[in-house]
Amino acid sequence: MVFLTAGARFRYGTDLAHVTSNAYCVNNTSASDYGKCYNLSTYAGKAVFVQTDTTTYPTLPCESDGTCIRYKSTVGTRYFDTVFSYSGKQAILQFFRSRSHTPFAGYVGNINYLRLVPVPGYYDGDAVYPPLLLPAVKYGTSSWPIYDPVSNFEAYLNPYSIASGYVNVIRWNGNRFVNTLYIMAYEENQNNIWYAFDVWMIWAYESSPLAVIPLDYGKEWLPYQELRSAFGYAATGVDQPGWNADDIIRVLRELFPDRAWAVFDDRQNMLYLYNLTPDYIPDWLIEKLSPTAMKVLQPPADVAVAKAWLDLLNERNAQIPPQAELP
Repeated sequence: MVFLTAGARFRYGTDLAHVTSNAYCVNNTSASDYGKCYNLSTYAGKAVFVQTDTTTYPTLPCESDGTCIRYKSTVGTRYFDTVFSYSGKQAILQFFRSRSHTPFAGYVGNINYLRLVPVPGYYDGDAVYPPLLLPAVKYGTSSWPIYDPVSNFEAYLNPYSIASGYVNVIRWNGNRFVNTLYIMAYEENQNNIWYAFDVWMIWAYESSPLAVIPLDYGKEWLPYQELRSAFGYAATGVDQPGWNADDIIRVLRELFPDRAWAVFDDRQNMLYLYNLTPDYIPDWLIEKLSPTAMKVLQPPADVAVAKAWLDLLNERNAQIPPQAELP
């Protein structure tokens, strides 16, 4: 069985490209700048701030300036995103790295469990904390970083300093079969907390025809049985395997006739384009799929539709658009 490699990056105020960062928020209610977040990467999204008191704090400063996502209720486990969901397809988690800046040390009981450190896991909602690989208590370590050869994870506490709070980093490498993967963090039902984080992960999945269309998991892919039957979901918008290219094309024509999308047939190495022309296919996608030919099923009636597809695809895959001049 031939497997393809995929990777996804999730950014909430920090980014993998910045080896160190001084991103932090202020949760000291006595401070004059309470509720402010500082030094967040301009292209890495917003930090997370949990404050349930809407009477005293109707709007936090970080809400006003667009640097945080405020949650007004507490949870045990916070669900952030679905990485992939492959019904009937095999996938193997191979690597992940998670970094978080928080007001607390994220490791409890020498990594008995993680707190405010987002990791890949199985369940969403307020379920029992479900990391794939942790907890894994490491008794024999007296200093950081911690490396566990049995679970093959490495953990750092404060590998660099930030103005307020702690830096927590977890890295893991291995092979774990799973057909659905989420990003989540254990908040322990705490209030008045914040964290900024980034997560990078790599997985493999069996070679298949692919639907290349960025979709919203909860609002676009999940509600349609036709989509779930035709192909799986991936946050990248690219690594979405199906069983038959013709079925994928048929369903996408029916459900998204006014959107741009592509379908890669791995048997013929053909990339089918809908509301797209080859000018809109980024170099990194060509390198990833290596099609031997492209076929335009329908040219774009509105170039804005094609450009929206390209921009969202680049954003989901943390790519800078390689073409500056598009028709």
